[in-house]
Amino acid sequence: MNDTLLWILSGGLIVAGLAGTVLPALPGTLFVLAGIVLGAWIDDFTRIGWVSVVAVSVLAIIAWVLDYVAGLLGAQKAGASRYAILGAAIGTVVGIFM
Repeated sequence: MNDTLLWILSGGLIVAGLAGTVLPALPGTLFVLAGIVLGAWIDDFTRIGWVSVVAVSVLAIIAWVLDYVAGLLGAQKAGASRYAILGAAIGTVVGIFM
């Protein structure tokens, strides 16, 4: 595949990820991470090094965990029972693999 098309795809993933920060149906963090990893891979990690990719990956994992925890805390604040929160947590983890 042509490098220009890959760069366009990388930029498109990042833009879609930015849109995903306000549109709940899009996995914004995943798209931004995929765009950055693709951009790094295109140039064999010369412009975007491994340190940057690892740093962005760590930030993405932190964002996923905080999103998950915020949902659980929001459900608890809204008055959900302990079993409802436990069921939601288990459903989220199982749902990742579906």
